[in-house]
Amino acid sequence: MNYINRPTESPENVTHKTFYSELFGHEIGYNIYLPPDYEKSGKKYPVAYHLHGWTGNETSDIWTLEKVYSNKKSITVFPNNSPVIEDFENLPVESMIINELIPHIDREYRTNATRENRSVSGFSMGGGMAFYYAVKYPELFGSVTAYAGTYHHYYHKDYHGVGEEPEKAAELYENMMREERYVEENNVLYVISQNAEKIRAKLHIKIHVGTADVLFCDNEILHLYLNSLNIPHEYIVFEEIGHEMVKIL
Repeated sequence: MNYINRPTESPENVTHKTFYSELFGHEIGYNIYLPPDYEKSGKKYPVAYHLHGWTGNETSDIWTLEKVYSNKKSITVFPNNSPVIEDFENLPVESMIINELIPHIDREYRTNATRENRSVSGFSMGGGMAFYYAVKYPELFGSVTAYAGTYHHYYHKDYHGVGEEPEKAAELYENMMREERYVEENNVLYVISQNAEKIRAKLHIKIHVGTADVLFCDNEILHLYLNSLNIPHEYIVFEEIGHEMVKIL
């Protein structure tokens, strides 16, 4: 996996840039969309971050999401959130996004750098990352949209719900709730429970998933847990759709 992945062709108003990461000791690539009036307006803009899926890079989703971001008056950033995929789990990707990329974007561009005006989204691995960061740092993000997020590695290494039939989700959830290991520190369910009050008050959550997705149970379990804590969220299920972001937007 390369640190920098420039597109051969970019949508209108999308530019490829890099920033230097002290944590990685390397320049890391990102694509950024600036609204058409950015250069002349002089005003500040909301900013949205989108995190790509496993084996993807900063260029993977710039065309797929073009209609989404081009219809909003926001800056949109597509970072390379797995710059060394061979050793992804042992590298400080979270700190790179939270402590390096976001401050860099706020310094270099006219962002409205408040929680209410900062959002995060992602697909698959990136959807799980986006959701985890949003609930872990509710003071940073006002909203999160997770497209078919991967959550099993945030549940526990013993979770085996990937690829299970949709009707198995409730049983998997009930079994998980009987075991303390699923609410251990740094587990996503633990993070949600610890920050539940802030999440209820501050964070707008949207979860999209298809019933034919191998990650359906991952997402259904998350939905059931949020319900158990009375955390408002939009849970949008697409019948007979698999693991394809373009079909669940």
